[in-house]
Amino acid sequence: MPESADRHEGRHEISIRVTGTNNPQQDLDDLRAWLEREPWLTRQEHSWEQRPHPAPETGPPDGPDLGDMAVGVDDLILVIVGAVATEVTKGLSIALREWLRRRKEERAAGEAPAVDVGTGGEVHTVGDTTRRDPGSPAHGGGSTVED
Repeated sequence: MPESADRHEGRHEISIRVTGTNNPQQDLDDLRAWLEREPWLTRQEHSWEQRPHPAPETGPPDGPDLGDMAVGVDDLILVIVGAVATEVTKGLSIALREWLRRRKEERAAGEAPAVDVGTGGEVHTVGDTTRRDPGSPAHGGGSTVED
């Protein structure tokens, strides 16, 4: 295989986190089922993993903000095998926005559903044009970058 192709092939992980809901595990299960029916994903070799949400490297010395509904929430990891084409990233973005729109319509009192997605430590909120690293002000430190 040519070296240039090898750089684009391999295992790519996309982290997806649902926050602001009363039952984030159920929401992750629903979101996974929603994405599994997408043609851009069914044509792509992929797998799913779940991992504990990484704690921010910096934060309040007295522990996490108890108002943060993401505490204790696992990230859903979509693992794409092979080259990640524009179709995949565009399709994922559209599917996440649509799922979130529907979830917000069905939300219970006190819920504020949100979806964060990212790769390589860089995350952004779906529907938001701001990208954050895990140490960003929204996560207890770091900086915010505008797209």
